[in-house]
Amino acid sequence: MKRIGLLLFIVSCYGNVSCVKQAPQLPSNKVIERNTDNEAFIKININLAKKEDSAIKLVAERMGSFKKNSNGFWYKIFLTGNGEMIKDSVQCSIDFQIFKLDNKLIKTGVERIIIGKKQEIIGLEEGLKMMHKGDSAIFIIPWYLAYGMTGNDMIPPYTSLIYRIKLRI
Repeated sequence: MKRIGLLLFIVSCYGNVSCVKQAPQLPSNKVIERNTDNEAFIKININLAKKEDSAIKLVAERMGSFKKNSNGFWYKIFLTGNGEMIKDSVQCSIDFQIFKLDNKLIKTGVERIIIGKKQEIIGLEEGLKMMHKGDSAIFIIPWYLAYGMTGNDMIPPYTSLIYRIKLRI
């Protein structure tokens, strides 16, 4: 009798899907909700970035012969040096001036940085990787590649920047 019961159990498990564990289902009163606030913020920031790109394009045209990088910043390299190109993990010294788009000076100085260690904003670090030792350049960096929506103690949120750089070693 026990053999017949065991045999029936095995046959019913292999012949029927009732023994197979089914995927969990949402209760009928539950619905997956979309985060509409998050989607709205994303759309707002995309629109802000498009408007900022238009403003930066006008500034770049006024300053003359800038190129737009695929990452989204504008650049002009001049007074080219004869050194090798900067790579990740290379320590270098930069003389810099930081301006707002209205040409108001924010900061000036000299810093030693290691490329690739994220010691500088994304836009500037990507720009430095395009330079050779001894080059000078101007970068126009949109807020979303600079200090973003939060800014810092010197730079307000949503502020695009102009960097004048001299790359030293």
